[in-house]
Amino acid sequence: MTITVYSKNNCVFCTKAKTLLKNLGLEYEEKSLEKDFDSDPTKLIEDIGKNVRTMPQIKIDGELIGGYNQLVEHFADKGKVNFKGELISE
Repeated sequence: MTITVYSKNNCVFCTKAKTLLKNLGLEYEEKSLEKDFDSDPTKLIEDIGKNVRTMPQIKIDGELIGGYNQLVEHFADKGKVNFKGELISE
């Protein structure tokens, strides 16, 4: 599984998304608006594939999942977390 997290500085939901992925034991690549795109939203839009208004944005295996809430839904559907983003013990 290839995961890319597009984030920006001082973003609470970016931190929550990265924490969730770490808690699931998943590795990800982080791309920062400030560092990787020189704060140029045009470059970011090209890399993500569409214009977005919020951060983070997460891609899994090249498919745009969306933001933090969509990430939680994605793993809740797979039975890995509940809808609060808390790990489900097996």
